[in-house]
Amino acid sequence: MVPVRSVRGSQPTSTGLGHHCVSPKKARNPRKTQTIVHVPGVSSKRERLLAQMAALMNPQGFQTDAPGSSSAAHSETPMSVNDAISYTYDEQDYDATNDDQHDQQVPCPPPVVREGTGRRLLTDKMAYNLYSAWQTLIPTLVDAHLKYSARTHRQPLTSPHPVISACASQACAQRCFSVICIFFDRFNSIDVLSCKCSTLAQVLVHHGLFPTAPSQPRMAVSVDLLAFYHALFERSCDAVHALASALKTHYARRGFQMINADGQVIQEPFRWGLGQAVQWFDILQTEVK
Repeated sequence: MVPVRSVRGSQPTSTGLGHHCVSPKKARNPRKTQTIVHVPGVSSKRERLLAQMAALMNPQGFQTDAPGSSSAAHSETPMSVNDAISYTYDEQDYDATNDDQHDQQVPCPPPVVREGTGRRLLTDKMAYNLYSAWQTLIPTLVDAHLKYSARTHRQPLTSPHPVISACASQACAQRCFSVICIFFDRFNSIDVLSCKCSTLAQVLVHHGLFPTAPSQPRMAVSVDLLAFYHALFERSCDAVHALASALKTHYARRGFQMINADGQVIQEPFRWGLGQAVQWFDILQTEVK
């Protein structure tokens, strides 16, 4: 029989699968594994619990002795290993000198009440006003949306004019607003003329553009692009963030970059506006149906 070598480097090796070699086992230290640890205060705590149990089982026949009598002193019995295992360490065991000190109950500290983190649970005034403005605007866009849908049904999409208006009389005093419009393949700025008979949002919807804000919008999204996103969402559940990032990448590859006043490229120019447009365009379609 080949003797087992205790050093890994001296073990024989061979090609292929070779011999099954294992690491030598290290003997445990008996000083750590066989030493019984005596936790202070375990025996006195056990005697106190037994006395309380006896008092509960026989409340009439149980009488406590005087503190100065010899029977009040509890004999210290050797602690077993099971007591040491089932005992939970308590700092009071080290400070106690007799059973009377153990019987004294330490008052619990009052619960710490954490102050609020400032997170609001209800909508603030600004969010409520924005919601109310959208709720008031949506019914006024139903007629313009129906007319645009009927006019463009089964027709190819065309590019809108650089200056758009929806005034029927052509005699109203008009105001001009510059709005950035988002289409499938590009985004560009269009001048929108509003008047008393046609508000800014109604003019945009009349020409197939949905505003991203209920009043004085600076950006509008193509209605056909929003309809395509809703059809895509029914199949793939793509988020608005994915649509905004995809449009930014698509526009950048086609040479359309949105920059700020300092000439720097804006990282997320469409995310907030697309989120508002997608949400409230869906509500507009619900109103139409």
